[in-house]
Amino acid sequence: MGLMQLLPHVGRNLAKEMKIGRFSSDQLLQPGINIQLGTRYFKQIVDHYDGQIAYALAAYNAGENRVAEWRANGTYRDTEEFVESIPFTETREYVQAILRNVALYRLLYPEK
Repeated sequence: MGLMQLLPHVGRNLAKEMKIGRFSSDQLLQPGINIQLGTRYFKQIVDHYDGQIAYALAAYNAGENRVAEWRANGTYRDTEEFVESIPFTETREYVQAILRNVALYRLLYPEK
């Protein structure tokens, strides 16, 4: 639901962690709350994968259990090979699009 496409149970758990009282799933449609919860969730996933953004993006889209299964059932030389091997077209294209956009933004807005 909302901008960050959070599942209601994920939003509820995050709201509890962040001590947002009287949370309801409808609040996921409020951009401020949705972005606050979604960025916290993504940060947790990035930390879980030790900063490996490709794995975190795949988990954000398809779930951590699926990423664990894919990693356990394959031997990948690098994260690029993992991404190319994601069996869900939607997830594979989601990860590829975001990684491509990150590279473009870095070209347009180099760090100082």
